Amino acid sequence: MPTENKLVLKQQRTEHVNQVIRIIADHGRRFFYSQASNRYASMEVDLRGKVWFIDDYSGKRIFTHETVWGGRWKGFTHGGTLRDLIKAFRDYIRTGEPLHPGYLGPERFDDSNIWGYDEAGMKDVREQAGVIPVFRQQVSEAA
Repeated sequence: MPTENKLVLKQQRTEHVNQVIRIIADHGRRFFYSQASNRYASMEVDLRGKVWFIDDYSGKRIFTHETVWGGRWKGFTHGGTLRDLIKAFRDYIRTGEPLHPGYLGPERFDDSNIWGYDEAGMKDVREQAGVIPVFRQQVSEAA
């Protein structure tokens, strides 16, 4: 496949991921949204096909790929769980392989979720983001 076609596909998948980020940011604890700067986080692909994360709070452009100099994400203002989510989004953008829906607010043993979103907010996020091609679609059985 020609390089420009691969880049176009990555850009389309980046738009899907940015839709999911906005859905997450509009519910619950509003991860990926900074009220102080009135800014949403986003992801982008450069002309080489490398994936970047734009942090909502710091506004910094963060290289998401592993590097030989340690790969510290300077300017990333979220924790490790959300960093892992961004890495999964990066991999989806690169490969097109959909993610498991369990990435959306992983469940705990006591029927809560690791993000601390309320039940209604988490349900909304899962319903809205779950239909976007970033996530594997549930196969419904015929009645």
